[in-house]
Amino acid sequence: MTGKYIRRKLKKAKSRIKLKSEKLSFRLRGFFISLFVSRRDFSVISNNCWGGWVYRILKMPYLSPTAGLFFMSGDYLKLVKNLHKYMDAELEFIPAEESKYYEYLRERDLHIYPIARLDDIEVIFRHYKTNEEAAQKWVRRKDRINYDNIIFKFSRMYGCTEKEMSEFANLPFENKILINNRKEKKYDCEICVPLAEDEYGIVNDTQPFPGKVNIIKILNKKPVRYPDGGLK
Repeated sequence: MTGKYIRRKLKKAKSRIKLKSEKLSFRLRGFFISLFVSRRDFSVISNNCWGGWVYRILKMPYLSPTAGLFFMSGDYLKLVKNLHKYMDAELEFIPAEESKYYEYLRERDLHIYPIARLDDIEVIFRHYKTNEEAAQKWVRRKDRINYDNIIFKFSRMYGCTEKEMSEFANLPFENKILINNRKEKKYDCEICVPLAEDEYGIVNDTQPFPGKVNIIKILNKKPVRYPDGGLK
């Protein structure tokens, strides 16, 4: 056996060990968190798949359609302000070239995923292979939303600026969190964690999950009902 062959085998073995270690760590964290989360009826409306990780770590059904996808920051704010309106809207899948965010998506090789209009906002289904799969999961999960226990999660990603963060922080809704990576928080709902960033904001807020976010405290807050008329 050549030295090159041995090094290749060792590299593969190390990757397998690392993957198994990460899976075990995730399961252990999930077990610990599940011991202290008192409710299992919350709907996390997230700007990306962060909410999906919540359900995954607790081994819960997805009580929200915002898993495996993301919204650009301005679109996410529209969504949370008028959740009923957008949940009643039909998905209209479009070619990537018709997206108003095409240049942003193309630069990051995100234009290859299913993209749909939802009224005047867009949903990028990053973790789905086909329009049909994305639509099925969206419809099934949106019907599970518990409007009596809504949690909003936003982060400084996808073109989010101070303006969007301020707008989110000032929404008249108690159960909301804003994940950021600066050293000192500016808003009551802001959670600051050391995360990598690029010119458009935080690169990834789900690895490792939940990181330094006190998810137990967030999920155990007193339930808040989403108002029928939306957030003004």
